[in-house]
Formats: sequence, structure tokens, C-alpha cells
Amino acid sequence: MEKKLDRREFIALIVGTGIALTSSYSFGNQIRTDVVVPKRAFGNTGVKISKLCLGGGSFTGTDSQVLLDEALNYGVDCWEIVSFTGKAYSEYFKKHPETRKKVFLSGKVYSTDPVVMQKQLDKVLKENGTSTIDFLAVHVLDNIEVLNNDVRRWAEKVKKQKKIRFFGFCTHKNMAQCLNDAAELGWIDGIQTAYNYRMQSIKSMEDAMQKCHEKGIGIFAVKSMGITVQQKAKLQKFPLSEEKLNAMLAVHNISFEQAKIEAIWQNPNLTSVCSLMPNSTILQSNVSAAVDDRSFNAEVKKLLADYADSTGQYYCIRCGGCDTANADEIPIFEIMEMLMYSRGYGARDLAVKKFEQIPIKIRSKINSNDYSGVEKICPQKIPIAQFMKEAYTEFSK
Repeated sequence: MEKKLDRREFIALIVGTGIALTSSYSFGNQIRTDVVVPKRAFGNTGVKISKLCLGGGSFTGTDSQVLLDEALNYGVDCWEIVSFTGKAYSEYFKKHPETRKKVFLSGKVYSTDPVVMQKQLDKVLKENGTSTIDFLAVHVLDNIEVLNNDVRRWAEKVKKQKKIRFFGFCTHKNMAQCLNDAAELGWIDGIQTAYNYRMQSIKSMEDAMQKCHEKGIGIFAVKSMGITVQQKAKLQKFPLSEEKLNAMLAVHNISFEQAKIEAIWQNPNLTSVCSLMPNSTILQSNVSAAVDDRSFNAEVKKLLADYADSTGQYYCIRCGGCDTANADEIPIFEIMEMLMYSRGYGARDLAVKKFEQIPIKIRSKINSNDYSGVEKICPQKIPIAQFMKEAYTEFSK
């Protein structure tokens, strides 16, 4: 198989075409410059961080230094590093060396081999102009069995060397099981997990997050917008479309995107929402939601639940069951992700490139495969056969 497409390419296209992962506007008057985003405890670490985290992909096509200034002015002191953050942080710390102590940096490694992890950590430190990463996560796990004693010993070593302060992992699939298992390990400080308003009705997910909280594990929410795999034009034909939903939410002085992240913050077991905020407008919109001290309106909550119910058949909750249940090893979950990026974010060309990385032997089975078995076990009752055929047609040249 060819090298996997770098997520940076997706983000670059998303930002370049003006498609945002969060609200691109806010209601009411312009946000005041003296507001400060509240902080929450990061597990039992004794550290508090802003409940809004600046996503590491926020600097593509924008003036990173101005954006970081503004984020810090609003109290957004939690900043994420990803493989394509670039020199945004190193340049900022060089100009403002006193700032490093005020900021909580979250970074990633992409292996569980201690030798590789060490090389990747040293690279992250050098590229970002810092001697310490506050929270280091292994990216991306769907089974924590790989977090063995070798990984634990390595994490303890780099903590003693003061190269990191806290350690954990990021999970985008099979999240509830990963969180549950992590709570039993006894040495995980934090977790980045896919979580949004759609998942708040999933008891296993809520229970797992509570269990982690009780064990003192800090939790970041990622994938916070809950985008479906369905075409936008078809979603607009629903009785409760996004357009109608936004009009109804305007009565409560909130947008759909703002309501989504406010819903996440209703969970007391969560520390921070990591969000892509590639410009001042989106940053201010999210800050406005973060400092909203009104109680979460019952009608707003019901509108979100109604929309989640009406479109739930088109949202993958990332359980991973479809991948383990199909004998032909078709990467159903990954193909669903491609559809989500293509249809939700307008990244079709890059989804095509990722589709082409599927081995031809497996790709040739996608259109004709029998998906009845996996459809039966899908908790969302997604018409998987339909979407696999649509993906095959849309992404095949």
C-alpha cells in the first residue's frame, strides 16, 4: 500500500475553501476583548487549562502570530501540536519567551516503539522551540493493548527527564472500550477522544468518560462537530435541516456550531474541546460559546437531540464493528471517513487519493460485496452497502 495521505492536505483544502469545522459567525454584538475562557482541571494532575483548546491545524493560510496573540488574550492557553503545525509555536516562543510557561502544550507521537517515540518526541521539541511537552499522546489507538510495559517505562523515563509532564493517547475508533481499559491501567494522565453532541446519548461512552474522570484522567474532545456521511443537498431536504435549525437557534442567540460545543461542555467529566480555529472570526465565535454562562437551554438541547435523531442513520459512531465483521477486509470505517471529508468538508480530490491507496485486490470487491451482515450489527443502522457503492462511484477514476 502507498504512503497514507497526510491529514495536513485535508486541513489545507478545508481552510483554503473557507469550510470551517466550527461556526464561522457569532450572534449578537462583537465579543468583548476582556473576556477570559474558563479553566477546568486536567484530571488529577493538579493543572487547570482552558476548556477550549486551539487545534494544531489552525495555522494553515493564516497569520499564526496574530492568531496566537488573540487566543492568549482570550485565555485560550491550551495549544495542540500536530505533525503539520509548522513553526507557529517556535516563532511565537522566540518572540515571547515568557509565554511558554503560561501555555499548556499538547503533542503527539505516532508509534508505540520506544525508540521511534524518542525520535519523534525529540523532533517535536526541536520544531516547536520548547524543552517540554505538557501532554504527549500516542496517536491514534483503537486498542490499548499496545500500551505495554515498555511504553510505560519510556513515558516514566521522559517524565523524569522533564521532556514531558503527562502522558496518554488519542482515540478515534472504539473509544468507549479504549477509555474503559485505560482507566484500569493506572498510569494514563490524559486522553484525546472523538466525542460530540451525537455521542451524548450513548451510555457506554458517557459511562467510560465518567470512569476515566473518577480515575483522575483528563479528557480532550476531538471530532466535535459530528459531521455525517450523507450529501449536504440531501440533508437540506430533511424536515429539520441545518438552515431551519439555525433559524430556530437564532431565537436563543446561538448558532448550530456554537450549540454543538456548548453541549459538549455540559459533560463535567470533560476537560477541554480541541477545535480547529483558523481565523479570528471562528476563534471569537468559539470563545463566545465558552464564556456563555447561561444554563444550557432545554429547547436548544432538544433541537440538537432531534437533529441527531433525524440524521443518525448517516453518522458513524466509530465503534469499529464493521471492520472486524467483514471477511473481505474492506476498510469500511476508513471509507466512511473519506465520504465524511468529501461531502462534509468539500475535500473530494484528496479523498480520491486516499481511496486509491486501498490495495486493488480489496478495492475491486467494494462495489459488489455483500454488506448485509455488517449492516445488521451497525448500531446506527447505516445503509452501509449504499454508501460503499456511492463511495466506489465517487472516488473511482
